Amino acid sequence: MKRVFTLLLSVIPAFVFSDDSIMVKMREHGADVPESMYGVFFEEINHAGDGGLYAELVQNRSFEELDMPAGYHADGPWLYPAQTRYHLDGKVRTDRRYRWTVEQIPGWELESPNAIMSLTRESPMFDSAPTQLHLAFDGKETVRLVNRGYWGMAVKAGERYHLRTIIKTSGGYNGKVKAKIVSHANNILAETVIGCGSNGEWNDMRSELVPSFTDREARLVLEFAGGMGQVWLDYVSLFPEETFNRRPNGMRNDVARFLADLRPAFFRWPGGCVVEGITLGNRFEWKKTLGDPAARPGEYSTWGYRCSYGMGWHEVLQYCEDIGAKAMFVCNVGLACQFRMGEACSEDSVRYYLDDCIDAIEYAIGDPARNKWARMRAEAGHPEPFPLGYVEIGNENWGHVYDKRFDYFYEELKRRYPHLTFIYNEMPDREGPSLIKKTDMIDPHWYETPGFFYGNARLFDTWERGKYTIYVGEYACNRNVGGGKMVAALSEAAFISGMERNSDIVRMASYAPLLENQHDRRWATNLIWLNSDQVVGRSSYYVQKMFAENRPTYNVKVTHTAKDSLHHVIAGYDVQTKELVVKVVNGSDRPYDVTMAVEGAGRLSAAATAITLKAGNLNDENSFDNPYRIYPQSMPVELAWATDGARKLCNYTFPKYSFTVVRLKAE
Repeated sequence: MKRVFTLLLSVIPAFVFSDDSIMVKMREHGADVPESMYGVFFEEINHAGDGGLYAELVQNRSFEELDMPAGYHADGPWLYPAQTRYHLDGKVRTDRRYRWTVEQIPGWELESPNAIMSLTRESPMFDSAPTQLHLAFDGKETVRLVNRGYWGMAVKAGERYHLRTIIKTSGGYNGKVKAKIVSHANNILAETVIGCGSNGEWNDMRSELVPSFTDREARLVLEFAGGMGQVWLDYVSLFPEETFNRRPNGMRNDVARFLADLRPAFFRWPGGCVVEGITLGNRFEWKKTLGDPAARPGEYSTWGYRCSYGMGWHEVLQYCEDIGAKAMFVCNVGLACQFRMGEACSEDSVRYYLDDCIDAIEYAIGDPARNKWARMRAEAGHPEPFPLGYVEIGNENWGHVYDKRFDYFYEELKRRYPHLTFIYNEMPDREGPSLIKKTDMIDPHWYETPGFFYGNARLFDTWERGKYTIYVGEYACNRNVGGGKMVAALSEAAFISGMERNSDIVRMASYAPLLENQHDRRWATNLIWLNSDQVVGRSSYYVQKMFAENRPTYNVKVTHTAKDSLHHVIAGYDVQTKELVVKVVNGSDRPYDVTMAVEGAGRLSAAATAITLKAGNLNDENSFDNPYRIYPQSMPVELAWATDGARKLCNYTFPKYSFTVVRLKAE
């Protein structure tokens, strides 16, 4: 949904000198602002994919959610990892435990006292995803098997939903199987009959359901009636036809469009800590995300639930192509998460992980005539290369083992793919890139307080140039701001201003984490909130959007005198629209009255556009009940320019607690 605000023309009063001033020097060309500057980072956290961006409506569709990594064990609501040694100190971290479910079969409920459900792995349809649901009936009554999806299935009247059921029966069961979409009030919205035979063979059945009413908390019900016997279900999927760009096995339309509205130049995937895993046996394995979704095994996520692998490498590459973004692949270097168990593979196994990265690159851009992974891409319907532009070697790793492996990966990968950009994950305050031979980029991460981001708006002004460029791959104001507040968004705007001003060295940036299902917050502060049928951008989302939509071609010099450290200003020139673009953060509790001077402009328009994001209180934030409480408002303004020698001056007042972009024609 797009929100449009129509505001009356604002006229700036006649010029008078203010104590604070902004001097824009049009002829002093600063750093070019690259098209790559603003992108997004996706990780399976907070049910960002399953129950979020990925459009599947059924939870635990393949019945694999109780499958745990090798060597792990569960005790009540906790999962305990395999005991591996932390590679930097040789110690075993015995205090680690992670969330586990106590549900009998996650996502599924059996509404009948005269039936039994259990899990089995006998004679699977797919060896890669062997678990099945087994049902046994006594024939006395209709049995209802219910899936509520991810905290409710949102369905729309008149739209098509594709049901896929892999099913077999035996033991004399000859009854019908009905599939129904049922409302939260237990009204039937749609139904169909599934043919399943009775010969004990797997039947891969596909049908359509078209709801008669819209419901945000619907559920899928499978009804079994008419006889005794047994039924096995290997896979049950309910997928909307109206995915983003109508892609099969694609993205949820509203969420995908919300991300596309950020105009991301790149899409980083698959993480994040999931790349490494709690232990190496728990890492995200991209090869298992290819092919038939019913054959994908999934993996327990480091964030406390199972990822289905439904949103795989092919689907991500396709989405990148659809929205005009370059893909960034993050590979594992044979290290598990160093904030968790910190396992390292043996030295003679490192080549396996390098080859795995090469295979991922080949799947994305390789020649189908020369490489089997590229051939798999072509067989999946995409013979041409996908838009892969970046590879990050490791994620939040540090230390001599990582540095040695980075050098090994970088040398081989850069030789094979000189046109790709390879990135070193530089962890601030830890051993850094001075210990490696060479990299194209580094990726520092910051999760900090508002004071940190305000105080470091000039961090990159003095950063050493010439060795590498910078991708700030994860940053967010997430301390002392709860789930998010306007103070966080404004402090981030100040920090982003510093990145954009220094875009000769900071070439890319992405906020993290990106998405949060409101029912499973695993990380305190996230950019976008969603539930079954709503998508809400926090104030920080609109800061990101305003920077991306108002990216100038290059910076111009700004001198700024201000009494308050909560005021931050940058300016640039948009060659395409021939506009001066001025961005101002006012994080203070008072309107910011300023004299704005422009030097070196041949012609300067009085007509301008002001795009303002503001709040009445630093603790304000958007919500599901009020999603547009803080929202950019675009307003035409008339600037009363006065001439002072070679300068033109005007007054402007920036509202308290605001981030403003002023655009005006200039030569």
